[in-house]
Amino acid sequence: MYSKLMRVLVVCSLTVASPVLAQSVHGASPVTTPGVTEWVRDQRLDSRSNSERARMERDRAERERQARLERDRAERERQARLERERVQRERERQARVERERIERERARIERERLVRLERERAERERQARVERERRERAECARYGHARCGAYSRHG
Repeated sequence: MYSKLMRVLVVCSLTVASPVLAQSVHGASPVTTPGVTEWVRDQRLDSRSNSERARMERDRAERERQARLERDRAERERQARLERERVQRERERQARVERERIERERARIERERLVRLERERAERERQARVERERRERAECARYGHARCGAYSRHG
């Protein structure tokens, strides 16, 4: 009976996960069954694996946070690059528009210059013709109509 009582005490102490108490009550005899010892070891492993799981979960959360930060940084860099490219394209477009405006202005000035030169040439020719006709009339008046080429054709 005493022996059974001791076994119950050992089992109860093992049940509350205190193999030290069980050993001190019963001494060093192998009263505990292998299944109880494994259960105690499993409980310790479970507590270790719980802390290990928690640590792994923290590590995973940290990796996810780092990955999210990296994605955010990459997205900000991409947006900045797109903005720089957009600004560069706008600058190039503005420069092209300005070059085209300058070219149109040059072409207009050249056309106006050519028109002015043509007008000046026509004016010089008109002045030369008027002067030539004036000289011919003066010569005709001086020598008479018979010698004037223009009047002699008419007879």
